[in-house]
Amino acid sequence: MFGVADIGWMSHKTTNTSGSVSIKSSGIADGNNAGSRIGFRGVEDLGGGLSASFHLEQGISPTSADGYNKRVNSSFHQVDGNTSYTTNNNRQTFLGLSSKDLGTVRVGFQYTNSYDLVAFNGLSASEFQGGNFQNGTTLVAGTSLSTHANGSRANAITYMSNNMGGFTVKAQYGQGSGRQTFESTVPATTSSTTGAGSTGGTNGIAKANNDYWSLMGQYAQGPIYVAAAYSKSDQQNEAGAAPPAAVAAPYTGTGRIGQNAFGAVSSITAPTNTGSRPQTSLHIGASYDFGVAKVSYVGSTNEGAATSSTTKSEVKANQFTVFVPFGAATFFASTGNAKKTTGATVDNKVEGSAFGVRYNLSKRTTAYAFTGSEKDKNVTTASTTAHNYKDSKTVVGVSHSF
Repeated sequence: MFGVADIGWMSHKTTNTSGSVSIKSSGIADGNNAGSRIGFRGVEDLGGGLSASFHLEQGISPTSADGYNKRVNSSFHQVDGNTSYTTNNNRQTFLGLSSKDLGTVRVGFQYTNSYDLVAFNGLSASEFQGGNFQNGTTLVAGTSLSTHANGSRANAITYMSNNMGGFTVKAQYGQGSGRQTFESTVPATTSSTTGAGSTGGTNGIAKANNDYWSLMGQYAQGPIYVAAAYSKSDQQNEAGAAPPAAVAAPYTGTGRIGQNAFGAVSSITAPTNTGSRPQTSLHIGASYDFGVAKVSYVGSTNEGAATSSTTKSEVKANQFTVFVPFGAATFFASTGNAKKTTGATVDNKVEGSAFGVRYNLSKRTTAYAFTGSEKDKNVTTASTTAHNYKDSKTVVGVSHSF
């Protein structure tokens, strides 16, 4: 059994270009240093250099009344009704088979290579900090800049090589949280009732495919760390054919019925006909530890279709961080930027910075204090209501792992 409990005090506000404060809040918050979670994992020795393993990890929100039913999204405003939580609690769930000579294969819901590179290799200070794009950087304008093809997690078959003189390879093939492919040619039905009927496909879906693959290479030796990850996801969504004007009883409505990954009815709306929407992302990261300080850089480029299969969207992001150890404390300073364009239109142009310190009270317990802000410099219209320009946070807390 393992987990993380991260709780602290946060002050958070957003402002618009007119300078007025749209939202200001303070209070107990969680997940500022590390996402709170609980999990179970184990390894069984199979003999002959083989071992089997399992990993079940669920995100939680210890500051919420239904804490095991939610997890925090990078600690947003502590205001009731704000979309600061998600019920997608599954962080990772997979089975693994390892060979002493050949490496490891994992099957299940796992971190994608791009998320792994930027979040778990000491390149970024935290998910909290301004300018940080490792978790998709939700902007104050409400737009999510996801720099990961297929998100931060996906169902996949993952191969991880053994360490070869400091070099490792990690390859993934799979899809998102649902099926990899689903296609149906069942036609729509017809009869006498005007404006009603059964849509084509199965439960209104003709096609819902998501092909994903990714390759990541890492080199870590002494003070040097260098990594690159390339990922591609191709999502294809097509609704079943609409019913003709006259259809037979017992069909009395025109709503299309959605279906989840296991075939159960989950909604009454079928996917929008978006055709093929390929998305690619390239991440590079590097760090060098001088002893008195470690410097790191992470950069990414994400390209793909936006709201239709013909409109190209691109996100480019960069982040620089300096870590300075001093006894049990580690100070950091970070700055970053992210720019999103759709076609020739610049949607968001974000710059941010953060400063902070972590102090190791023990091997498992860390006290921390952070402050930072980010601005969407593409926002030019003053608004007295929208929190669409600057976002600032200051947090003090404790994180404990077990």
